[in-house]
Amino acid sequence: MSFSLTTNRLQLHVENESIADKVLKFYVENSIYFDAVEPTRPNNFYTLAYQEAALKYEHSETIKGHTIRYFVYEKNNPNTIIGTVNFSKIQGSPFSCATIGYKFHHAYWGKGYATESCQAAIIMLFSNYRIHRIEGRVSPDNISSIHVLERLGFSYEGLEYKSVEINGIFKDHCRYSLLNNDFH
Repeated sequence: MSFSLTTNRLQLHVENESIADKVLKFYVENSIYFDAVEPTRPNNFYTLAYQEAALKYEHSETIKGHTIRYFVYEKNNPNTIIGTVNFSKIQGSPFSCATIGYKFHHAYWGKGYATESCQAAIIMLFSNYRIHRIEGRVSPDNISSIHVLERLGFSYEGLEYKSVEINGIFKDHCRYSLLNNDFH
């Protein structure tokens, strides 16, 4: 498992609760965008205490190999979170799969950062975890996110009806997958 990855323009790091204030700032600055497309959040989500607890839990789950979240930074601005790439529900054989998620600060949209950071994270997951299949789910309205999955080589598998609760309403999501053809 790699706790840090580097691309041409970006640094990706697994973090712990010590950066909770930066994570909270990232979410607050993007709440209008994220809340419209992400699962319903608990009432205390936008608090420092919640972010500290979530980061501590995630770090523990990363050590166990169940999940991994990379916080993304520009190389020339390594103190500001511009996005995250994560894999959840990491399962070994016989399923050998994981679910990808990503989000980026709205000020950094359209620069190719999501694709660049996801590519690096996918290579790490395929090689270090020996995962065969990565799944992604996205709202049919989130065209930018669909384009990221398509640029990464994900294939559309179909529509999951009323599969994710967003703002108290279950909404349809498109399901995509990427197979590791090097894993047999």
